Amino acid sequence: MIIGIFKLTYRNLIASVDKVFLMWQVVFPVFYIFISGYAYSGLIGNHGVQLGEIFVSYPSFLAAGMIGFNVMNSSTVAGSIIWNDKRNGMFQQLLVMPFTKIQYIISNLITIMIMGLTSAVIILVIGLPTMLGNANPTLWSILYTIFSIVVGAVFFGSFTVIISTRLKSSEGFTVISNGIFLFFAFASSTFYPAQGVTEPLKTTFYINPLTYIVDITRAGIYSQITNFTNMEVVVILILSTISFFIAAISMLKIKV
Repeated sequence: MIIGIFKLTYRNLIASVDKVFLMWQVVFPVFYIFISGYAYSGLIGNHGVQLGEIFVSYPSFLAAGMIGFNVMNSSTVAGSIIWNDKRNGMFQQLLVMPFTKIQYIISNLITIMIMGLTSAVIILVIGLPTMLGNANPTLWSILYTIFSIVVGAVFFGSFTVIISTRLKSSEGFTVISNGIFLFFAFASSTFYPAQGVTEPLKTTFYINPLTYIVDITRAGIYSQITNFTNMEVVVILILSTISFFIAAISMLKIKV
């Protein structure tokens, strides 16, 4: 089973993932960090953004947030792979080979994890000038960041798989997933901190799974692990587990 998953993952990375999309995964964070980040920092002022017991500059705050955002963005690949395989008849061909639907969905999630971890490293390298003097990761704290990327890939990857199995057209999948992800992105702590946000927007932030992923990522990079961070870990782990099981059931119900 494991060998089958590795083979499908290799196929996804080599043949199914759009190379232009991969380039966009790099260009988009650069645009936000160095253009929007420094533009908005003028409105915030020199005191920066409070993050636990420390203050960080807004570009630094945004750079860490873009890691979680990119994980969510990458998850659209899972749905796109399913739609392209179904349209081209590849899905049926894979299933008559020694591959199962569970192997198929796990390989898609692993693909997103690899993309998420790779983009995280790229963003950290690109955003390093903004993080100097603020970031202070330890071996223990960085495990929280890795955890958030992996669990975020599972949640959003499963989420897009669920959408792709329920909709009848690839156009509908694109419109609905982009619309929902737009809400996830801007009703979260990706671009601005939850502290000081008025109700009911603050409550909306903490209904949004992306908030937990971004918060845990930042806590790991800046070594600001608190009891609240551990609560967020538990919440997103439960949500990801539920999302994966629903996605697996949805895949099993697909008629070939």
